[in-house]
Amino acid sequence: MSDRRLLLFGASGRTGRHLASAALSAGWTVTAALRDPERRHLLPAEVGVVDCDVLSCDAVERAVAHVRPDAVVSTLGGRGDLSVDDIGIRHLVEACVVADRRRLVVVTSLGCGGSRAHASPRLLAAIGEVLTAKTRGESHVVASDLDWTIVRPGGLLDEAATGTAVLIEDEAAHGRIACVDLARLLLDLVDERSSIRRVLSAIDPSLSVSVLSPTSAHTRGDAP
Repeated sequence: MSDRRLLLFGASGRTGRHLASAALSAGWTVTAALRDPERRHLLPAEVGVVDCDVLSCDAVERAVAHVRPDAVVSTLGGRGDLSVDDIGIRHLVEACVVADRRRLVVVTSLGCGGSRAHASPRLLAAIGEVLTAKTRGESHVVASDLDWTIVRPGGLLDEAATGTAVLIEDEAAHGRIACVDLARLLLDLVDERSSIRRVLSAIDPSLSVSVLSPTSAHTRGDAP
């Protein structure tokens, strides 16, 4: 078993499931912090699980203290309860500070923070409140002295991997990205020291509107 420990919030979501599998293949010991234990079946059997409601500061602190991870990654996203995107991320930041766990990678969305000025009216009309909550979550991360990286993906797609997705430091970026490719980028970022204290956009230049399936859409992220 690896002595490198990854604690994953949002592990049972669309991107989180791919990330858990990729991390296991890369030799990490992976633990998922799950609010809903019934979603355990969505994860590989090798993934450890801790029960954790991110809206409980005590629960998050217990989870981080128990696992003592080398890195924490969040692909959290609210399902109707936008406090997950805001208060949940604040709790996660605070827990990492208390446990002295330095490396934190947080996934939000294009349209957050300064990138909102470049978002389409259609996107803002559809998920503007979600983006506002995620922006507040980003502010908690940026205000900390952790070794953080924020990743803002474009529209998430349940498509096959292309291997052409990229991370760029450009708030005007727009586009889409397959969840499996986003997971690969996130895992690579964990060890990328040059990404610390940076906000990066994640898109796939090879994807265009024409490849979207009827159910593909920009989403608010992965559920906890």
